[in-house]
Amino acid sequence: MLVISPMPKDGCRTRMIEPKRSYSLIMKQFFILFLLLIGMGNVSAREIKQETTTVDIPALSKRVTDISKVLTKEERQGLTRQLKKLQSEEKVQMAVLIIPTTGSDTVEEFTSRVFDKWKLGSKERNDGILFVIASDDHKMRIAVGSGLDRKLSDGKVTLILLQNVKPAFKEDDYYQGISKAIDSIGTWLKKSEQAEAQKETAKIVQAFEEGDGAFNKISGKDIFMLLGFWLVSIILLPLKVFRTGHWFKRFLKSALTIAVGTYVLNFIGLFSTIPAEFYLLIILLPVILVFFLISSVVSLLKSLFGSLFGGLFGGCSSDRNDDDNFSGGGGGSSGGGASGDW
Repeated sequence: MLVISPMPKDGCRTRMIEPKRSYSLIMKQFFILFLLLIGMGNVSAREIKQETTTVDIPALSKRVTDISKVLTKEERQGLTRQLKKLQSEEKVQMAVLIIPTTGSDTVEEFTSRVFDKWKLGSKERNDGILFVIASDDHKMRIAVGSGLDRKLSDGKVTLILLQNVKPAFKEDDYYQGISKAIDSIGTWLKKSEQAEAQKETAKIVQAFEEGDGAFNKISGKDIFMLLGFWLVSIILLPLKVFRTGHWFKRFLKSALTIAVGTYVLNFIGLFSTIPAEFYLLIILLPVILVFFLISSVVSLLKSLFGSLFGGLFGGCSSDRNDDDNFSGGGGGSSGGGASGDW
């Protein structure tokens, strides 16, 4: 008689099912690992691409270089005129560069590279200024030449970016932001020059007050009378007495005559004792007056012709107003300045 017994629970059937389950689990693990490797590869590729993205530095030919095309032609010309005025009045060289992005460089690194290539400012004074704007990155930096570190400290530049530039850039008004930055830089430079002049004047006054100088030996009334006598004489003598010969010889003869006349007036007691320094001042007085007159005439002519030709050609739309012949002067930067965003 044939007896069929049930298959044991741990028999062949169990042993046949287990390999199928193990194979399925292994395939799932391989698939997950494959997806992870693909994801890591994509991330690595993006990182490598970012690390190797280096933005080329454009050649310097204009005071305003707008690669991003965020300024109109009229706005570029207006900023160029501002930068020319800044250079004329404050003797500093400033340029503006607007680019979409700095690539893998930080805005500080990129600005440093640009400054090194453009060499803004005088080689002797290192008084260049560079304003870099990365429009897509929303990053900006004003770099200052090493010769301007005291006049334009990092704190002052930070204030310019925060108070004048950032609010305008938030409204996409690049022209106003840059224009206000240029004006603020000019204001800070003027304040610095005035402060230095006041310090020098204070030192001179202090030296005369503390020392036993010539001004301590003569009263204020006598100084006023002497200056009046000298000025009247130096004007009348060349016109009424020494009317022939070269103008410088006439002024020199007048100065010697004034010196002799001063000595005589001092001798008869009209003035108190006059130190020798005042006689040297008498000799130099014609030279001082000549230089004063020449500088006054030059300044007057400069302002006259500037307003005349500025009015005639200031509204011209020629590309020449973009200043196509601009170049650096060999200056460098030690890393001074400030950065910001918006």
